[in-house]
Amino acid sequence: MTHNGFILSYQVATVEWDGRKISKIPETDIDRILDLMQNCGIDLVMLSGYHLEEESSFDIDAESKRIGTGLASRGMKVSQHHSLCPTYAPLDTVQDEAIDHLRSCIDFTANLGAEVMVLHPGRATGHYAAVQELIDAWQRECKLHGRDSVMACCADNLRIAGEYARSRGVKIALENVDRFEPFGNITDLPALVEMTGSPAVGYCLDSGHAHCCGNDVTKWIEIMGSRLFTTHFHDNRGQNNLARNSEGFLSPVGIDEHLPPGFGTIPWIDVIDALRRAGYTSPVTFESGGWPGMKPEEGLKAAIAYWRTCEYLSEAKLRKGSAVG
Repeated sequence: MTHNGFILSYQVATVEWDGRKISKIPETDIDRILDLMQNCGIDLVMLSGYHLEEESSFDIDAESKRIGTGLASRGMKVSQHHSLCPTYAPLDTVQDEAIDHLRSCIDFTANLGAEVMVLHPGRATGHYAAVQELIDAWQRECKLHGRDSVMACCADNLRIAGEYARSRGVKIALENVDRFEPFGNITDLPALVEMTGSPAVGYCLDSGHAHCCGNDVTKWIEIMGSRLFTTHFHDNRGQNNLARNSEGFLSPVGIDEHLPPGFGTIPWIDVIDALRRAGYTSPVTFESGGWPGMKPEEGLKAAIAYWRTCEYLSEAKLRKGSAVG
């Protein structure tokens, strides 16, 4: 943390996917949002979408280098690269494709100047038009080879990727997709991270996924501990009536709202308290934007002010508790 609180980072789109291929967003649009970020005192950004599972209209290696260089020239840096890279190939084939794609996405992450690459933990190689398709592929693999074998395969591939990531100065953060995708829940994900045996493989905490799937965000922080490498912070109104830790998958539609903090029901002061107890000092990255219904710069400043207020109230509570003690 700085003396003013946690270092903050917000997402910026530099590529887009139209259902067929990945394309570059116009440079003028990127410059406009980066100018806005810097006007609000934000020099760290989250980027997404540089991977090999979709066709692209450009050279991803060259473009990721260009974007990284351009950000550095502005005095900006990428807090994380969120890549939809696979963690395994079908188990009746060799795993070379999955491992090669992991290494390539690590290269793209390093090109961007990011220290963390965020992945979903149970994605197979290939293109999926919908999340249910990747879940179906995972369930077929589990039926053919056993659930434990599929998890072990993911762990082996991530261990190999972790060794390469360390050589590139990158860490791999597996996101708690909770009950939306395979191996992302509060039981499987910690087991998978431990199975890799790699200090370069840890976690990305997605607050919204936890909350709308009925899990306490602070519990996830306790579990992730020192292996919490980065965050996806956003809010929603929760679904606490859902059964906890079920094997059944949920659809995020209607519950994973990606609201700015303060517009849902996550207790953010408690989350900040838990981050401090865990000794978290990396940037807090938001997978949400500014407050709705406002001009973009005003909305982002309002979102930042809300977060800083929560930090202040957390500090005040801590001071009061110390005084009582």
